[in-house]
Amino acid sequence: MNGKGLRGIGPLAAAYEVDQELLDHSRAARVGHRVIQLAVLVRTIEPALALIAAALLASMTLAHPALAQVQGGNIFGQNDQAVGSGLRELIRYGRNALFLLGIGGIGWGAFNYMTEKSWGRQMLGGGISMGIGGILSLIYSFSQGNAVNLDTDLGQ
Repeated sequence: MNGKGLRGIGPLAAAYEVDQELLDHSRAARVGHRVIQLAVLVRTIEPALALIAAALLASMTLAHPALAQVQGGNIFGQNDQAVGSGLRELIRYGRNALFLLGIGGIGWGAFNYMTEKSWGRQMLGGGISMGIGGILSLIYSFSQGNAVNLDTDLGQ
């Protein structure tokens, strides 16, 4: 600041003065005033806090230099299928979320239709979400190695 240490905070905090009558009658004004004063204090000692945090982090990394190392250097461990399995699970969760989002959108559109509000965009969005969920379901089925059977005799 200006060489005075924490005494230099006074002019900064004084720049955010609030009318005394307002402080006497409003609890929110008093709380807000204290929060502003605390923010000015934290802003003033911020460089010292950053230096202390950097010193603590440096001392912790010097004490434990090998915590992040994995034997053999393999990122995914011993499972070479980790990326593919993760992608399949992501597609599975995505299709379920989109399908449920589509059901919610269609339900919302139906409610809006019954209450005589605009409903077309909700229905359209719900249908698109369900369609994309169906496409993702097809992709998930193919990724599992399953064939998609088309039932032409309607279950008979």
